[in-house]
Amino acid sequence: MKCIVFCSEKVSDIFKLEKSSILKEYAFVHTATLKDLNDFLISQRPELIIWDKNTNIPTSIFRNKQKLQSIPLLSIIPAKNLDTWHPIHNRHKYVLRPYSLVELQHKIKSLVPIQPQKNQTVKNSKRPIIPDIESLKTYIQQQGEPVKWDKNKIIFRENRHSSFIYLVNKGLLKTFRMDQLGKELITGIYRKNELLGLYGFHDNLICPETASSIEASTAYRFPYKSFKELLENNPNLGLDLAQLLTDTVVRLKSQLLEMAYASVLKKTSTTILQFADDLKQPDFNGLKISRTDLASMAGISPESFIRSLSCLKKEGIIAIKGKNINILNSERLQEII
Repeated sequence: MKCIVFCSEKVSDIFKLEKSSILKEYAFVHTATLKDLNDFLISQRPELIIWDKNTNIPTSIFRNKQKLQSIPLLSIIPAKNLDTWHPIHNRHKYVLRPYSLVELQHKIKSLVPIQPQKNQTVKNSKRPIIPDIESLKTYIQQQGEPVKWDKNKIIFRENRHSSFIYLVNKGLLKTFRMDQLGKELITGIYRKNELLGLYGFHDNLICPETASSIEASTAYRFPYKSFKELLENNPNLGLDLAQLLTDTVVRLKSQLLEMAYASVLKKTSTTILQFADDLKQPDFNGLKISRTDLASMAGISPESFIRSLSCLKKEGIIAIKGKNINILNSERLQEII
């Protein structure tokens, strides 16, 4: 029987899922330690790993295990850690704690193959079946139009009609608004495999912000009309998308609170940690985002941001060489936030 391994400090009520008729073809196996999980992965390849611990799932368990690197992952994390959570691969999702069993079941269904019931008839067989966001991204890669931009090129403008959604393929994009004094306020940073342009589901959508390229970038653009048709024909995709937008709202609320009440040093540390996975790569050549853009993301002045960087450098937490920033002690950086 196919199995789902659940790694946590203690046995959870997740095992109630075994009674689900939808998940009846799966067995749930509990492990308490990283060693137990390693041993289990060596002896058997599960269909899904659910990680419910206070620390992030270590990438070391997949090192030199090529066949394990594509296993779907589901992390259960507190809302306060959402800003610093990063997926290990394309099929790594998360559920915010506390969660309901219905929500957890939906996430599991989006990550593991579910056999249709025998009496279930297949309708509209010619229409693409897109059960979740990761499948949507794959479909956009296959059917979307490749586009590319040089550095600092406008992709779409605020208060203009929206005709496409975009899947970033390479490079770095940003969205921003201008305040009454003409100052640019960054509202989002978009990297490889992230969707840009999800602003609603009505006809004649108006973009609420401007998007541009921070560096030379490529993407796939997909007509918004076709995107709406996919949603209408794939209800599970709509649910997965609704969860994504809900998680985005939760994250933005946390950022607003932090911008209002957190210290300058904490805001700087949180901003740097958003790029932690990139900065830890041995072949990474440093952030290509200007100090002004980073300060805008943090919600502080460039002068305050630079002073905070100097403070982190003096404490040996980061290294700075020219425009390049590299993390030397990510654990200490986590403690600040």
